[in-house]
Amino acid sequence: MAGLRRASSLLGTVLAAGLLVATTAAAEARCDIDPTPCRGCGCKGGPGWREIATGRCVGFRDIDQKCGRPPSSTLCVFENAPGTGANRDCALAPAEPKRPQPPRP
Repeated sequence: MAGLRRASSLLGTVLAAGLLVATTAAAEARCDIDPTPCRGCGCKGGPGWREIATGRCVGFRDIDQKCGRPPSSTLCVFENAPGTGANRDCALAPAEPKRPQPPRP
């Protein structure tokens, strides 16, 4: 009986790992992001603005709230890194609904 539980647990672990790989692959296919290091806001395809108050890059979803519309140079600095704006459609796409998790044994 213990061997059956171990095999069942191992199968659950393998299935969970497979699901994680499939989910990661789907996310990467949806947003093509270059994994090599780069410098400057927008170098991975973001809008290219850095919020002055925090010193952090601003994403497409936050830009209106943090930098204004249109972005104001009093709130944010435009860095115009290579690749700026390249992933806009991907970043603003609706989130995929969460898939139900398999029950834990």
